Amino acid sequence: MKAVFFHGAKLKYDEGTKMYYTSGGLNKQFLSKYLKYFDNITLVTRKVKLKEEERQKVGICSGKNIFFSPIENFNTMKLLLGKYNKKIEQEITKNEFVIVRMPSFISVVAMHYAIKLHKNYMVEMVGCPWDAFWNYGNIKGKVIAPIMYIITKYYLKKAKNVIYVSNEFLQKRYPNNHNNIGCSDVNLLYIDEKKIEERIQKIHNKSNDEKVKLGLIGSLDVNFKGHRIAIKALKLLNNDNIELHFLGSGKKERWEKLAKKYSVEKQVYFDGTLPGGEKVYQWMDELDLYLIPSLQEGLPRALVEAMSRACPVIGANTGGIPELIGKEYIYGKKEAKKLANMIKSIVYNKKELIKMAKNNFKKSLEFESNKLENKRNKFIKDILDYNK
Repeated sequence: MKAVFFHGAKLKYDEGTKMYYTSGGLNKQFLSKYLKYFDNITLVTRKVKLKEEERQKVGICSGKNIFFSPIENFNTMKLLLGKYNKKIEQEITKNEFVIVRMPSFISVVAMHYAIKLHKNYMVEMVGCPWDAFWNYGNIKGKVIAPIMYIITKYYLKKAKNVIYVSNEFLQKRYPNNHNNIGCSDVNLLYIDEKKIEERIQKIHNKSNDEKVKLGLIGSLDVNFKGHRIAIKALKLLNNDNIELHFLGSGKKERWEKLAKKYSVEKQVYFDGTLPGGEKVYQWMDELDLYLIPSLQEGLPRALVEAMSRACPVIGANTGGIPELIGKEYIYGKKEAKKLANMIKSIVYNKKELIKMAKNNFKKSLEFESNKLENKRNKFIKDILDYNK
């Protein structure tokens, strides 16, 4: 059986190697999971050229039985005018199963044709389009947000099979009364039991005159990851001993300008990008507190990974974040003052930091790969068996 996978992600193509790469989670390892059910899988996504400076910072998408049928020179207006409809319809016609990853414009069109052509399909709901577009940072986003909210809600209600990455948030906002489960796509292949003891020892050994490292992971090119709130909170802390580290791709100039405006430019560090896996984990191990001040999230992968390193976390009341960490470590969106006050009350409180570390590590065990894969496998196999 052949499957086609629709996603709004930008895959990076290298003319030299004739291979596709990703700066996100859509790598060969992730895609290979689908080959347990299908003979091959074809990705229909956006396509951009791989830049030379990105080569060491991306993961490989290309692999055996993984094919690509990209939409080149993608333009949202062209999509809305139906310019890509024929291509999307053709890909759905020649495959037996359709996987639609939402939210994205491409996926909405794909679901429309999957229903029209009576194809067996499954929706993966990984984020909230309202939050994503409303907090994108421009007027265009605020115009699109209610449109995508209504369209996505309509199609989620109709969908026969849905996997939500959250257990509560997305289900409440985009309900479905057919066949659905909550199952995160954050699968931790290996959780090191030693990390909790190492974290506790790190907390015990830290003196009050050492630098405190706060960290945040997210693209610098978007507004919804909360960089602005984090920098403003750093200003309100008024403590030269606290550093704020950003990990992620994109242009840093506007955040440097903001940090300078708030006179904290010597405390803000841009650590660039790192290959996913051990390098990122090592970066997290150096932190004293992980921040997730996002304005939109599904169930954030980086947060779960930080928790698996027993990292204390403070997060915004956004998406699936409150499903992961205790309500006493949650603050309202954009509330920089509340975030600053929470940081101030926690970073030098060793008893509280150890409590957070233990709770976070315990919660992360729920995302151990085998547990989630077994749940996901059963769901997909039941869909395929039912439609034989």
